[in-house]
Amino acid sequence: MSSKAECGRILLLSIFLSLFSSFSVYGKEGSASLGGQVLDPSGAAIPRASLSLDRSSAQESRQMTDGQGHYEFRCLTPGRYYLRAVAPGFSAELREITVDAGAELTIDFYLSVTTLSEQISVTATRTVGATRDTPVSMSVIDNRQVEQSNVTTIGDLFRQVPGASTVSEGPFRVRPRIRGLDSNRILVLVDGERLNNTRTSTANSGIEIGLVDIDTVERVEVARGSGSVLYGTDALGGTINIITRNVPPAPAAALRLSGGFRSFYSSNETGRRGSINFAGSSRQFSFRVGQTLDRFPAYRSGGSEDSEGRKIVNSGYHGSSTNANVRFYLDGQSLNIGYSQRRAADIGVPGVAGTFNAYFPFSNVDKVRAAWQVENPAPPLSHLRVSGYYQNQERNFTNQLSVPTSRFFPGLFRFSETITDTETVGFDVQTTWVPSARDVLVVGASFFRDRNEDSRFIDRLDPNFRTSPPSLVASQDRSRSVPDATYSDFAVFIQHRYELADWLRLVGGLRVDRFDINSGATAGFDLPVDFTDEQIVDLGVQGLEDGLNVDDTSVTGDFGVVVHPREDLSLTTRIGHSFRQPNLFERFFTDFGSVGGFVVGNPKLEPEAGINVDTSVRYNHSRFRATTTFFYNRYRNFLTSRFAFDRNGDPISLLDGTGVSQTVNAARVRTWGLEMEFEAPTQVAGAALILFGNLSYLRGDDLNRDEPLNFITPVKAIAGLRWHDSRNRFWSEYGARIVARQGRLSSAFLDVNDGPEPGFVVHDWRVGLNFPTETYRLGLTFGFLNIGNRLYSEQYTTAPARGRALTAGLNMDF
Repeated sequence: MSSKAECGRILLLSIFLSLFSSFSVYGKEGSASLGGQVLDPSGAAIPRASLSLDRSSAQESRQMTDGQGHYEFRCLTPGRYYLRAVAPGFSAELREITVDAGAELTIDFYLSVTTLSEQISVTATRTVGATRDTPVSMSVIDNRQVEQSNVTTIGDLFRQVPGASTVSEGPFRVRPRIRGLDSNRILVLVDGERLNNTRTSTANSGIEIGLVDIDTVERVEVARGSGSVLYGTDALGGTINIITRNVPPAPAAALRLSGGFRSFYSSNETGRRGSINFAGSSRQFSFRVGQTLDRFPAYRSGGSEDSEGRKIVNSGYHGSSTNANVRFYLDGQSLNIGYSQRRAADIGVPGVAGTFNAYFPFSNVDKVRAAWQVENPAPPLSHLRVSGYYQNQERNFTNQLSVPTSRFFPGLFRFSETITDTETVGFDVQTTWVPSARDVLVVGASFFRDRNEDSRFIDRLDPNFRTSPPSLVASQDRSRSVPDATYSDFAVFIQHRYELADWLRLVGGLRVDRFDINSGATAGFDLPVDFTDEQIVDLGVQGLEDGLNVDDTSVTGDFGVVVHPREDLSLTTRIGHSFRQPNLFERFFTDFGSVGGFVVGNPKLEPEAGINVDTSVRYNHSRFRATTTFFYNRYRNFLTSRFAFDRNGDPISLLDGTGVSQTVNAARVRTWGLEMEFEAPTQVAGAALILFGNLSYLRGDDLNRDEPLNFITPVKAIAGLRWHDSRNRFWSEYGARIVARQGRLSSAFLDVNDGPEPGFVVHDWRVGLNFPTETYRLGLTFGFLNIGNRLYSEQYTTAPARGRALTAGLNMDF
């Protein structure tokens, strides 16, 4: 028996045993309670402070303190918990506690007047844990940061994260780049479920993160480096988990109703967004419903009005989203059912207009999900979670080429509309075992299947020079560039966290993925008649027209060490394996590419694979918090596009001379660098003054060609100063983003790019007011973004960035 098969059988047996044991009695015998107060340094109560109680299984309960700062959690089952208290303008404090059967615990919090906070994360290990206790390099953007950033889209948030930058422009099209990798080499999750699909192009597209409504976001967790052991393919450079607002927790007594309203305005493009939500909770069930509308016309770049500053054509969009969730509570169990809908229309590709114009008439997603959870079904099994979802993504990509008539040329017009319809079904089974007070074992299985169908319409007016004078010939066709296809992945995984001593934790994991990728005979999908039989064999696409089946198995693992020599010091090291399975576009797309030339699919591609090493030092003191991470990543079988050659070494081309290119596993890539971030608060006349910032240094090389990579931002720094009063009623924050000039590029890129990538400095200033009471909270945020109205572009992005903007946000909760 092979080692891969043996690993798979062991993991499947573990999952079976956990499912079997879950049918035990779900009694609540020995339930405990926990309560206390949240106070400021003077002993005064902090109303509407947020308390979250999380088990290692990621089951969260939340409470808000009353007018006297009191909180209470009831009916707790025995086990280990993370209890976190946070309030705007105060430090967040995290306690790891053990709850015994029948215990009545009292824990009070005294929060400092700073924003230093200990964060918890579920993305790093699939269980709740403090970021300082995980070997994964993490950044957590919490609800306060999302709210006070006053940005148009989620993508803008990543510009402030160490080791991260962005790709593309516009309020919908911005995408994250982590440690030099972007698009499908970054896995984007929404509440732990894949947003990525296997139809999008890696070279020119990637998943649209604008499909997630920013007003629904509770927090964003960014794990840099390998995430494949826990989440599978695409987690090559990092994993982003966008966690949305869920239903409110069950209250201790009667029905409780709540709601909220949020609005946003930007002067640059007169962009606006508004959302409303309504929620309720009782001992038996909770619910939340929400609706958002957003409108963002074309934005203006920086620079003066009479020179380079101008409206960037084709850069706007408008959309809406609807969300509904309901959770039912049983004895030790809960059932969560949700529905979300996102509609986006008239999405432009900034700056791409004129003779050639590209845009998305619509990009929509519908999703239905359900999750069943059981707490403490049969110790040592502490948690069982079974979830499933159905998601449909439909996107229309349209481009036009229009060359006007001249004296000797009759003109040219081409209109192409491609609609991709990708249906995804998936499920996830996760069990959490706690064999002892020092052990946490996560065992599970996951599955997803993308089924894709394209439709395309092309309308042409081509010149005919055989007539005198030259004329135009009309033609239409409904050919397809990608056949109907499915892409399935079934995986089993195990993650073990063991506390060898109070100061030493070990974390390791293993995952086995089985992929099944199928294309079928599809009307309108054909290989060019220009190819000879020998060329078809040389390209490796024999049988593609009739349908192909590709099977593959991937095995990944990781191991990390966390050392706490002191309470405020954490040393971590982690080595992990990452991979990305080639998608439907790379395996099967056969047609003229959107950037010119003829592209042929490559069904025989191997997965991209990487080895990622991270070493971090984290210091967390009441007056200073800092993290420094060194990383080294090495990738093989990196996919790149190359011109195709036949068996004789001659280039393959169409009869009209157009060159043929193909995606191949041709590159070995190395990236390494340093990431640092810090916060340093001081008390000034009872208020808090906080100096903060981060610094990233990145270097990348194509080892095959012995030349630099052409998508690396070398040095990026964030520097800022924040002030808020003792009650956080008023706050002000200044920040500068500094990106260094990049001249370490290949000679070919320097020629095409007309020199190095310029650096830039952008200044922002935000101010806000908070009015919290026991029954409602009102927050106002004003932003002055790109204060100097600088004309610049994000590196490796052709369209200019937004110029000066005055933004205003209103957030009300009751």
